[in-house]
Amino acid sequence: MISTDSIESLIPEFLMDSNHFFLVVADIEGKVVKVNRGFERINSNPINFQFSDFLSPNSEQEFSYSLELMLGSPKIRRHLMLDHPALRNEGFSQIWWEFSVVTTQEMDVSGIIGIGVGMPFLEQEMPWNNLVDVLGFGEIVLDQEFKVLSWDDRILEWFDPKAENWEGKEISKTLFFKDLNQFNHLLSQISSGDKPMCFLINTDYPGKSSFAALVTLSPKGFHLFLMPKAIPFYSIPEKPLIQNQMLALFTGSVFVLNDAGKLIQQNESAKNLGRIWKGRAYSEGFALSFPNQANRFSKLLRAIEDAKKGQTAELEIKLLMPNQEFAFWNVTIKPIFSDIKIVEGILIQVVDTTPIKSQLVVLNRENDRLRDLALSPSHILRGPLSSMMGILELMDFKQLDSENQKLFGYLKPLTKELDQIIRQHAKKMSTFN
Repeated sequence: MISTDSIESLIPEFLMDSNHFFLVVADIEGKVVKVNRGFERINSNPINFQFSDFLSPNSEQEFSYSLELMLGSPKIRRHLMLDHPALRNEGFSQIWWEFSVVTTQEMDVSGIIGIGVGMPFLEQEMPWNNLVDVLGFGEIVLDQEFKVLSWDDRILEWFDPKAENWEGKEISKTLFFKDLNQFNHLLSQISSGDKPMCFLINTDYPGKSSFAALVTLSPKGFHLFLMPKAIPFYSIPEKPLIQNQMLALFTGSVFVLNDAGKLIQQNESAKNLGRIWKGRAYSEGFALSFPNQANRFSKLLRAIEDAKKGQTAELEIKLLMPNQEFAFWNVTIKPIFSDIKIVEGILIQVVDTTPIKSQLVVLNRENDRLRDLALSPSHILRGPLSSMMGILELMDFKQLDSENQKLFGYLKPLTKELDQIIRQHAKKMSTFN
Protein backbone atom coordinates (compact mmCIF):
# COMPACT_ATOMS: atom_id res chain seq x y z
CA MET A 1 0.00 0.00 0.00
CA ILE A 2 1.31 3.44 -0.95
CA SER A 3 0.00 6.59 0.73
CA THR A 4 0.44 9.82 -1.21
CA ASP A 5 -1.41 12.84 -2.52
CA SER A 6 0.64 12.85 -5.74
CA ILE A 7 1.63 9.46 -7.15
CA GLU A 8 3.67 11.20 -9.85
CA SER A 9 6.13 12.41 -7.22
CA LEU A 10 6.96 8.80 -6.29
CA ILE A 11 7.78 7.59 -9.81
CA PRO A 12 11.45 8.17 -10.73
CA GLU A 13 12.20 9.53 -14.17
CA PHE A 14 14.29 6.54 -15.18
CA LEU A 15 11.25 4.29 -14.65
CA MET A 16 9.05 6.57 -16.75
CA ASP A 17 11.62 6.43 -19.57
CA SER A 18 12.42 2.72 -19.23
CA ASN A 19 11.85 0.27 -22.07
CA HIS A 20 12.64 -2.76 -19.89
CA PHE A 21 10.00 -2.16 -17.24
CA PHE A 22 6.27 -1.62 -17.66
CA LEU A 23 4.46 0.84 -15.38
CA VAL A 24 0.77 1.62 -15.10
CA VAL A 25 -1.30 3.70 -12.68
CA ALA A 26 -5.06 3.04 -12.71
CA ASP A 27 -7.99 4.42 -10.73
CA ILE A 28 -10.23 2.24 -8.57
CA GLU A 29 -12.31 1.28 -11.61
CA GLY A 30 -9.20 -0.07 -13.35
CA LYS A 31 -9.07 2.84 -15.80
CA VAL A 32 -5.53 3.79 -16.90
CA VAL A 33 -4.45 7.28 -15.81
CA LYS A 34 -0.66 7.12 -16.27
CA VAL A 35 1.86 4.84 -18.01
CA ASN A 36 5.56 4.87 -18.83
CA ARG A 37 7.33 4.52 -22.16
CA GLY A 38 7.54 0.74 -21.81
CA PHE A 39 3.78 0.38 -21.47
CA GLU A 40 3.29 2.40 -24.67
CA ARG A 41 4.60 -0.67 -26.50
CA ILE A 42 1.34 -2.35 -25.45
CA ASN A 43 -0.75 0.63 -26.53
CA SER A 44 0.47 4.04 -27.65
CA ASN A 45 -2.57 5.86 -26.25
CA PRO A 46 -3.93 3.87 -23.26
CA ILE A 47 -5.14 6.76 -21.07
CA ASN A 48 -8.82 6.45 -20.01
CA PHE A 49 -9.00 2.87 -21.30
CA GLN A 50 -9.51 -0.05 -18.94
CA PHE A 51 -6.27 -1.87 -18.10
CA SER A 52 -8.15 -5.12 -18.72
CA ASP A 53 -8.69 -4.02 -22.35
CA PHE A 54 -5.03 -4.86 -22.97
CA LEU A 55 -5.24 -8.40 -21.55
CA SER A 56 -6.23 -11.79 -22.91
CA PRO A 57 -9.63 -13.07 -21.65
CA ASN A 58 -8.11 -15.36 -18.99
CA SER A 59 -5.77 -12.65 -17.73
CA GLU A 60 -8.61 -10.14 -17.75
CA GLN A 61 -10.61 -12.36 -15.39
CA GLU A 62 -7.62 -12.88 -13.11
CA PHE A 63 -6.83 -9.15 -12.97
CA SER A 64 -10.47 -8.20 -12.24
CA TYR A 65 -10.57 -10.66 -9.36
CA SER A 66 -7.26 -9.37 -7.98
CA LEU A 67 -8.47 -5.77 -8.24
CA GLU A 68 -11.47 -6.63 -6.07
CA LEU A 69 -9.19 -8.28 -3.50
CA MET A 70 -6.81 -5.31 -3.37
CA LEU A 71 -9.56 -2.72 -2.99
CA GLY A 72 -11.10 -4.78 -0.22
CA SER A 73 -7.74 -5.28 1.57
CA PRO A 74 -5.53 -2.31 0.60
CA LYS A 75 -2.47 -3.59 2.48
CA ILE A 76 -2.00 -6.67 0.30
CA ARG A 77 0.10 -6.78 -2.86
CA ARG A 78 -0.64 -8.96 -5.85
CA HIS A 79 1.88 -10.73 -8.08
CA LEU A 80 0.37 -11.71 -11.42
CA MET A 81 1.66 -13.21 -14.65
CA LEU A 82 -0.58 -11.53 -17.22
CA ASP A 83 -0.84 -12.05 -20.95
CA HIS A 84 -0.83 -8.99 -23.24
CA PRO A 85 -1.66 -10.10 -26.82
CA ALA A 86 -0.39 -6.80 -28.31
CA LEU A 87 3.20 -7.78 -27.46
CA ARG A 88 3.18 -11.08 -29.37
CA ASN A 89 4.72 -9.47 -32.44
CA GLU A 90 7.76 -8.80 -30.23
CA GLY A 91 8.14 -12.52 -29.57
CA PHE A 92 6.52 -12.59 -26.13
CA SER A 93 3.29 -11.55 -24.43
CA GLN A 94 3.64 -12.40 -20.75
CA ILE A 95 4.57 -9.78 -18.16
CA TRP A 96 5.20 -10.40 -14.49
CA TRP A 97 3.36 -7.64 -12.58
CA GLU A 98 3.43 -6.49 -8.97
CA PHE A 99 0.41 -4.36 -8.01
CA SER A 100 -0.03 -2.18 -4.92
CA VAL A 101 -2.93 -0.03 -3.74
CA VAL A 102 -2.47 3.76 -3.70
CA THR A 103 -4.21 5.73 -0.95
CA THR A 104 -4.48 9.41 -0.06
CA GLN A 105 -3.04 10.83 3.15
CA GLU A 106 -6.56 10.39 4.63
CA MET A 107 -6.27 6.63 3.81
CA ASP A 108 -8.94 6.73 1.10
CA VAL A 109 -8.15 4.37 -1.79
CA SER A 110 -7.39 6.35 -4.95
CA GLY A 111 -6.19 3.61 -7.31
CA ILE A 112 -3.47 1.04 -7.96
CA ILE A 113 0.06 1.10 -9.33
CA GLY A 114 1.65 -1.80 -11.18
CA ILE A 115 5.27 -2.42 -12.18
CA GLY A 116 5.93 -5.23 -14.65
CA VAL A 117 8.85 -7.03 -16.23
CA GLY A 118 8.66 -8.83 -19.56
CA MET A 119 9.68 -12.47 -19.53
CA PRO A 120 12.48 -12.03 -22.17
CA PHE A 121 14.23 -9.52 -19.89
CA LEU A 122 14.08 -11.96 -16.98
CA GLU A 123 15.44 -14.75 -19.17
CA GLN A 124 18.38 -12.63 -20.28
CA GLU A 125 19.27 -11.29 -16.85
CA MET A 126 19.20 -14.53 -14.86
CA PRO A 127 18.94 -18.32 -15.31
CA TRP A 128 15.45 -19.73 -15.17
CA ASN A 129 16.27 -21.80 -12.10
CA ASN A 130 16.85 -18.52 -10.18
CA LEU A 131 13.54 -17.00 -11.23
CA VAL A 132 11.82 -18.73 -8.30
CA ASP A 133 13.38 -16.13 -5.98
CA VAL A 134 12.14 -13.22 -8.11
CA LEU A 135 8.70 -14.39 -9.20
CA GLY A 136 7.64 -16.30 -6.11
CA PHE A 137 7.11 -19.65 -7.86
CA GLY A 138 7.50 -22.96 -6.11
CA GLU A 139 10.04 -25.32 -7.71
CA ILE A 140 10.06 -29.09 -8.29
CA VAL A 141 13.21 -30.65 -9.79
CA LEU A 142 12.67 -33.66 -12.07
CA ASP A 143 15.13 -36.06 -13.67
CA GLN A 144 15.08 -36.93 -17.36
CA GLU A 145 12.44 -39.61 -16.75
CA PHE A 146 10.16 -37.04 -15.03
CA LYS A 147 10.79 -38.51 -11.57
CA VAL A 148 10.79 -36.15 -8.62
CA LEU A 149 14.25 -35.33 -7.27
CA SER A 150 13.52 -32.45 -4.89
CA TRP A 151 11.24 -29.53 -4.06
CA ASP A 152 11.53 -26.20 -2.25
CA ASP A 153 9.80 -24.68 0.79
CA ARG A 154 7.03 -23.08 -1.24
CA ILE A 155 5.96 -26.48 -2.52
CA LEU A 156 5.78 -27.61 1.10
CA GLU A 157 3.31 -24.78 1.76
CA TRP A 158 0.94 -26.09 -0.89
CA PHE A 159 1.45 -29.86 -0.82
CA ASP A 160 2.66 -32.71 1.41
CA PRO A 161 5.25 -34.44 -0.80
CA LYS A 162 6.86 -36.43 2.02
CA ALA A 163 3.62 -37.98 3.20
CA GLU A 164 2.69 -38.77 -0.41
CA ASN A 165 6.17 -40.19 -1.17
CA TRP A 166 6.97 -37.93 -4.10
CA GLU A 167 10.71 -38.56 -4.06
CA GLY A 168 11.73 -40.91 -6.85
CA LYS A 169 8.13 -41.17 -8.08
CA GLU A 170 7.13 -40.21 -11.61
CA ILE A 171 5.42 -36.80 -11.38
CA SER A 172 2.32 -37.91 -13.27
CA LYS A 173 1.71 -40.64 -10.64
CA THR A 174 1.57 -38.30 -7.67
CA LEU A 175 -1.81 -37.45 -6.16
CA PHE A 176 -1.94 -33.90 -7.50
CA PHE A 177 -0.84 -34.72 -11.08
CA LYS A 178 -2.36 -38.20 -11.49
CA ASP A 179 -5.42 -36.97 -13.41
CA LEU A 180 -3.32 -35.04 -15.94
CA ASN A 181 -3.13 -37.68 -18.67
CA GLN A 182 -1.12 -35.52 -21.04
CA PHE A 183 1.30 -34.18 -18.46
CA ASN A 184 4.21 -36.39 -19.50
CA HIS A 185 3.56 -35.45 -23.11
CA LEU A 186 3.75 -31.77 -22.21
CA LEU A 187 7.00 -32.33 -20.35
CA SER A 188 8.52 -34.22 -23.25
CA GLN A 189 7.91 -31.31 -25.61
CA ILE A 190 10.32 -29.14 -23.65
CA SER A 191 13.20 -31.44 -24.58
CA SER A 192 12.91 -30.42 -28.23
CA GLY A 193 14.09 -26.88 -27.50
CA ASP A 194 15.44 -24.58 -24.86
CA LYS A 195 12.43 -22.27 -24.69
CA PRO A 196 10.39 -22.67 -21.47
CA MET A 197 6.82 -23.93 -21.70
CA CYS A 198 3.91 -22.37 -19.80
CA PHE A 199 0.52 -24.01 -19.21
CA LEU A 200 -2.37 -24.09 -16.73
CA ILE A 201 -3.05 -27.03 -14.39
CA ASN A 202 -6.62 -27.67 -13.23
CA THR A 203 -7.28 -30.68 -10.96
CA ASP A 204 -9.64 -31.91 -8.26
CA TYR A 205 -6.84 -32.15 -5.72
CA PRO A 206 -8.29 -31.40 -2.24
CA GLY A 207 -7.94 -27.71 -1.44
CA LYS A 208 -6.17 -26.90 -4.73
CA SER A 209 -7.98 -25.78 -7.85
CA SER A 210 -5.59 -24.22 -10.33
CA PHE A 211 -1.88 -23.57 -10.82
CA ALA A 212 0.17 -21.75 -13.42
CA ALA A 213 3.02 -24.04 -14.48
CA LEU A 214 6.32 -23.33 -16.22
CA VAL A 215 8.83 -26.01 -17.29
CA THR A 216 12.48 -25.46 -18.23
CA LEU A 217 15.40 -27.75 -18.96
CA SER A 218 18.07 -28.37 -16.34
CA PRO A 219 21.35 -30.29 -16.43
CA LYS A 220 19.71 -33.19 -14.55
CA GLY A 221 16.36 -33.03 -16.27
CA PHE A 222 13.68 -30.39 -15.73
CA HIS A 223 12.62 -27.57 -13.45
CA LEU A 224 8.86 -27.40 -12.86
CA PHE A 225 7.75 -24.02 -11.45
CA LEU A 226 4.25 -23.67 -9.95
CA MET A 227 2.18 -20.67 -8.83
CA PRO A 228 -1.37 -20.89 -7.40
CA LYS A 229 -3.88 -19.08 -9.55
CA ALA A 230 -6.29 -16.65 -7.93
CA ILE A 231 -9.71 -18.20 -8.45
CA PRO A 232 -12.85 -16.51 -7.11
CA PHE A 233 -13.83 -18.27 -3.90
CA TYR A 234 -17.54 -18.03 -4.56
CA SER A 235 -19.63 -18.78 -7.61
CA ILE A 236 -23.04 -17.19 -7.89
CA PRO A 237 -25.88 -19.72 -7.53
CA GLU A 238 -28.27 -20.15 -10.42
CA LYS A 239 -31.26 -19.68 -8.13
CA PRO A 240 -31.40 -16.17 -6.59
CA LEU A 241 -32.59 -15.69 -3.03
CA ILE A 242 -35.07 -13.02 -4.20
CA GLN A 243 -36.83 -13.16 -7.54
CA ASN A 244 -35.82 -10.35 -9.88
CA GLN A 245 -39.45 -9.25 -10.25
CA MET A 246 -39.66 -8.75 -6.48
CA LEU A 247 -36.27 -7.10 -6.37
CA ALA A 248 -37.52 -4.45 -8.78
CA LEU A 249 -40.38 -3.57 -6.41
CA PHE A 250 -38.12 -2.51 -3.55
CA THR A 251 -37.61 1.19 -2.85
CA GLY A 252 -34.06 2.48 -3.05
CA SER A 253 -30.90 0.44 -3.48
CA VAL A 254 -31.02 -3.26 -2.63
CA PHE A 255 -28.12 -5.64 -2.04
CA VAL A 256 -28.65 -9.34 -1.42
CA LEU A 257 -25.81 -11.25 0.25
CA ASN A 258 -25.43 -14.97 0.80
CA ASP A 259 -24.96 -16.42 4.28
CA ALA A 260 -21.19 -15.82 4.02
CA GLY A 261 -21.69 -12.11 3.30
CA LYS A 262 -20.86 -12.23 -0.42
CA LEU A 263 -22.95 -10.16 -2.85
CA ILE A 264 -25.16 -12.29 -5.10
CA GLN A 265 -27.85 -9.83 -6.27
CA GLN A 266 -28.31 -6.10 -6.63
CA ASN A 267 -30.64 -3.75 -8.46
CA GLU A 268 -29.59 -0.92 -10.77
CA SER A 269 -29.88 1.64 -7.98
CA ALA A 270 -27.43 -0.43 -5.91
CA LYS A 271 -24.91 -0.40 -8.76
CA ASN A 272 -25.11 3.39 -8.89
CA LEU A 273 -24.75 3.56 -5.11
CA GLY A 274 -21.62 1.43 -5.35
CA ARG A 275 -20.05 4.12 -7.55
CA ILE A 276 -20.67 6.63 -4.76
CA TRP A 277 -19.55 4.46 -1.86
CA LYS A 278 -16.68 2.67 -3.57
CA GLY A 279 -15.98 4.47 -6.83
CA ARG A 280 -17.24 1.56 -8.94
CA ALA A 281 -20.22 -0.77 -8.94
CA TYR A 282 -19.92 -3.73 -6.59
CA SER A 283 -19.08 -7.05 -8.26
CA GLU A 284 -21.27 -10.01 -7.48
CA GLY A 285 -19.40 -12.82 -5.77
CA PHE A 286 -17.42 -10.50 -3.47
CA ALA A 287 -17.95 -9.00 -0.04
CA LEU A 288 -18.95 -5.34 0.19
CA SER A 289 -15.91 -3.12 0.79
CA PHE A 290 -15.68 0.58 1.55
CA PRO A 291 -12.33 2.13 0.56
CA ASN A 292 -13.67 5.71 0.89
CA GLN A 293 -14.19 6.96 4.46
CA ALA A 294 -14.26 3.36 5.72
CA ASN A 295 -14.90 4.45 9.32
CA ARG A 296 -18.32 5.72 8.20
CA PHE A 297 -19.34 2.14 7.34
CA SER A 298 -18.17 0.35 10.50
CA LYS A 299 -21.73 0.14 11.87
CA LEU A 300 -22.95 -1.35 8.59
CA LEU A 301 -20.23 -4.04 8.65
CA ARG A 302 -21.14 -4.93 12.25
CA ALA A 303 -24.83 -5.07 11.29
CA ILE A 304 -24.03 -7.49 8.45
CA GLU A 305 -22.24 -9.77 10.92
CA ASP A 306 -25.23 -9.55 13.26
CA ALA A 307 -27.61 -10.38 10.39
CA LYS A 308 -25.69 -13.63 9.85
CA LYS A 309 -26.86 -14.49 13.37
CA GLY A 310 -30.48 -13.61 12.57
CA GLN A 311 -30.59 -10.03 13.87
CA THR A 312 -32.23 -7.05 12.12
CA ALA A 313 -30.79 -3.54 12.29
CA GLU A 314 -31.51 -0.01 11.09
CA LEU A 315 -28.90 2.73 10.89
CA GLU A 316 -27.96 5.94 9.15
CA ILE A 317 -24.85 6.53 7.04
CA LYS A 318 -23.47 10.04 6.64
CA LEU A 319 -20.78 10.57 3.98
CA LEU A 320 -18.84 13.70 3.04
CA MET A 321 -19.11 14.19 -0.72
CA PRO A 322 -16.55 15.80 -3.09
CA ASN A 323 -18.59 19.02 -3.09
CA GLN A 324 -17.99 19.21 0.68
CA GLU A 325 -21.68 18.59 1.36
CA PHE A 326 -22.91 15.58 3.35
CA ALA A 327 -25.09 12.84 1.90
CA PHE A 328 -27.35 10.66 4.08
CA TRP A 329 -28.80 7.17 3.72
CA ASN A 330 -31.14 5.12 5.90
CA VAL A 331 -30.09 1.47 5.85
CA THR A 332 -32.14 -1.57 6.86
CA ILE A 333 -30.33 -4.90 7.26
CA LYS A 334 -32.47 -8.03 7.56
CA PRO A 335 -31.62 -11.74 7.56
CA ILE A 336 -33.30 -13.92 4.94
CA PHE A 337 -34.51 -17.17 6.48
CA SER A 338 -35.04 -20.50 4.78
CA ASP A 339 -38.15 -22.62 5.28
CA ILE A 340 -36.49 -24.28 8.27
CA LYS A 341 -35.62 -20.90 9.85
CA ILE A 342 -31.92 -20.96 8.98
CA VAL A 343 -30.26 -17.76 7.76
CA GLU A 344 -29.51 -18.26 4.07
CA GLY A 345 -28.87 -14.65 3.11
CA ILE A 346 -28.96 -10.97 4.04
CA LEU A 347 -31.11 -8.20 2.56
CA ILE A 348 -29.70 -4.66 2.66
CA GLN A 349 -32.07 -1.87 1.65
CA VAL A 350 -30.62 1.64 1.35
CA VAL A 351 -32.80 4.73 0.94
CA ASP A 352 -31.22 8.06 0.05
CA THR A 353 -32.52 10.62 2.54
CA THR A 354 -30.25 13.45 1.41
CA PRO A 355 -33.11 15.50 -0.19
CA ILE A 356 -35.20 15.21 2.98
CA LYS A 357 -32.20 15.99 5.19
CA SER A 358 -31.36 18.99 3.01
CA GLN A 359 -34.92 20.29 3.33
CA LEU A 360 -34.76 19.80 7.11
CA VAL A 361 -31.51 21.75 7.22
CA VAL A 362 -33.14 24.59 5.28
CA LEU A 363 -36.22 24.49 7.56
CA ASN A 364 -34.05 24.51 10.68
CA ARG A 365 -32.16 27.52 9.37
CA GLU A 366 -35.44 29.28 8.65
CA ASN A 367 -36.71 28.38 12.12
CA ASP A 368 -33.55 29.84 13.65
CA ARG A 369 -34.14 33.07 11.75
CA LEU A 370 -37.81 33.15 12.81
CA ARG A 371 -36.84 32.51 16.42
CA ASP A 372 -34.31 35.36 16.27
CA LEU A 373 -36.94 37.63 14.73
CA ALA A 374 -39.47 36.60 17.39
CA LEU A 375 -36.99 37.19 20.21
CA SER A 376 -35.79 40.52 18.83
CA PRO A 377 -38.92 42.54 19.86
CA SER A 378 -38.53 41.26 23.40
CA HIS A 379 -34.94 42.48 23.60
CA ILE A 380 -35.81 45.75 21.85
CA LEU A 381 -38.77 46.54 24.13
CA ARG A 382 -37.22 45.45 27.40
CA GLY A 383 -34.62 48.24 27.31
CA PRO A 384 -36.97 51.27 27.02
CA LEU A 385 -39.51 49.61 29.34
CA SER A 386 -36.88 49.10 32.04
CA SER A 387 -35.94 52.77 31.72
CA MET A 388 -39.57 53.82 32.04
CA MET A 389 -40.05 51.69 35.13
CA GLY A 390 -36.91 53.17 36.66
CA ILE A 391 -38.13 56.72 36.05
CA LEU A 392 -41.54 55.92 37.59
CA GLU A 393 -39.78 54.67 40.71
CA LEU A 394 -37.87 57.96 40.98
CA MET A 395 -40.96 60.18 40.64
CA ASP A 396 -42.38 61.71 43.88
CA PHE A 397 -46.04 60.72 44.01
CA LYS A 398 -46.84 63.34 46.73
CA GLN A 399 -45.81 66.28 44.53
CA LEU A 400 -48.53 65.51 41.98
CA ASP A 401 -51.98 67.00 42.19
CA SER A 402 -54.92 64.69 42.77
CA GLU A 403 -55.75 64.25 39.07
CA ASN A 404 -52.14 63.32 38.11
CA GLN A 405 -51.86 61.05 41.14
CA LYS A 406 -54.89 59.18 39.80
CA LEU A 407 -53.27 58.80 36.33
CA PHE A 408 -49.94 57.88 37.88
CA GLY A 409 -51.68 55.12 39.81
CA TYR A 410 -52.76 53.55 36.46
CA LEU A 411 -49.38 53.94 34.75
CA LYS A 412 -47.24 51.95 37.16
CA PRO A 413 -49.37 48.73 37.12
CA LEU A 414 -49.58 48.93 33.30
CA THR A 415 -45.77 48.98 32.96
CA LYS A 416 -45.48 45.98 35.26
CA GLU A 417 -48.13 44.14 33.22
CA LEU A 418 -46.29 44.95 29.98
CA ASP A 419 -43.01 43.74 31.50
CA GLN A 420 -44.66 40.45 32.49
CA ILE A 421 -46.10 39.95 28.98
CA ILE A 422 -42.70 40.56 27.36
CA ARG A 423 -41.02 38.09 29.77
CA GLN A 424 -43.62 35.39 29.03
CA HIS A 425 -43.23 35.92 25.27
CA ALA A 426 -39.43 35.66 25.50
CA LYS A 427 -39.73 32.47 27.58
CA LYS A 428 -42.00 30.85 24.96
CA MET A 429 -39.68 31.81 22.10
CA SER A 430 -36.61 30.46 23.87
CA THR A 431 -38.18 26.99 24.05
CA PHE A 432 -39.31 27.05 20.41
CA ASN A 433 -37.61 24.43 18.19
